[in-house]
Parts: sequence; C-alpha cells; structure tokens
Amino acid sequence: MAITTSRPSTNGRRAAADARSGGTPARRPGRRRQTPLVVVGVLLVVGCALGFADASLSLASHQDVLVIAQPLAAGQILTTGDLRAVRVSTGVGLGVVPVGEEASVVGRPVAVPLVAGALLTPGELGTRSAVASGADVVAIALKAGLFPPDLAPGDRVQVVPVVTASSGSTTLNAGPVDATVLGVQVAPAGSGAATVFSLQVRNSVADGVASLAAAGDASLVQLGAGS
Repeated sequence: MAITTSRPSTNGRRAAADARSGGTPARRPGRRRQTPLVVVGVLLVVGCALGFADASLSLASHQDVLVIAQPLAAGQILTTGDLRAVRVSTGVGLGVVPVGEEASVVGRPVAVPLVAGALLTPGELGTRSAVASGADVVAIALKAGLFPPDLAPGDRVQVVPVVTASSGSTTLNAGPVDATVLGVQVAPAGSGAATVFSLQVRNSVADGVASLAAAGDASLVQLGAGS
C-alpha cells in the first residue's frame, strides 16, 4: 500500500504577501542596485582629479613677460621706459622675455621696428654695443711697421699722424689721439694687405681720426700701464 505525503502549500502565504505589497512580488535587495552608485562615485573622483590637474597646468603655463610700451624704430636703443610687464599664457615654442630678465635686454638695439603691445622676443634685438657713452668707433687700415705687431683688443693706444707724400698741413698739425683697441682683423701672412683696427675714440675727435685713416697718415703707438 503506497503512502502519499503531502507538503503544506505556501501559495497562500505568498499570495497574502503579494496582496500586502500591492500585488507585486517582493524582491530582496541585492548588490546589483549598489553597483551603479559605486561607478558614479568613481567617475566623480576621477573627474575632480582631472579638473584639478588641468587647473594646475593652466596656472603653471602663465608668467609675467615683457611687451613693448611704445613704438620703436629699428636701431633704437631699448630702455626701461620702452617696456612694461603683462601676464600671458606661454605656448609651446613661444619665445618671450621674462620680467626677471629685463636687465639683459635694456641697452640693446632694436633689430626691427616694433609696435606698442607686441611681445618682446630675443630675436628682435641686436647685440649690446661695446662702445662707451660719448665715444665712437673708427676703423684704421695700417700696413706692417705702422703699429706694434702684438696689439690686441683692450689695449690702449695713441693715433699719431705721420708724414707721407699726401700729408697736408691739417694732418701735420694734428696731435696724438688716445684710443682703445676694440678689434683687430689681421692681414693674411705674406699677402701685403693691411691689418684693420677698430678703435674707440672720443666723439669730438672721431672725424679727425677717420680723416687720418682715409689718407693713410696714421700710425699707432701702444701705451703702457698708467700712461
């Protein structure tokens, strides 16, 4: 004889629970609901970090640089009054002059015309002149025997008139002129060419020294220390 065991039905309990919840079967909370919140949190953290990094880079790429305060002609000597400072974003490869380097550009000649408001770049400036204030530079070409052979830049000399077939009374009456050697272009050995000296002399005597040089009526005498 077969014995059949019946299990109590739970359909009634589930139906009652469904009725209390409005007819919708109750679902247990799981981890699937929490996953989107975690993803959103991670994205917010990453976004904030990227924003902070971008702001830091943006601030780091700004600096105070020099711009032209007024129009300048080519050849004009740059002064502090010709410059002003502005804060700009420096792009890659943009050649500018930082405010802290102003002393390195003041006193140099402007190589090209510049307009007010233009960023100052090193390529727009020439080399600072080695000529002292109140002086000029005169070139003199001399044959061997009219100057000491070991003259070098920095030496102090006197330009002395000499008697030649072309000398006139003005040349003979002129006195020695103090000068400083700024440069020497030595003639090739055995060429018979003249050696060219760049001499710094006072403004007031520059024309007379240039006349002596043009007429070939000059020689150089090297001065000793303390002369």
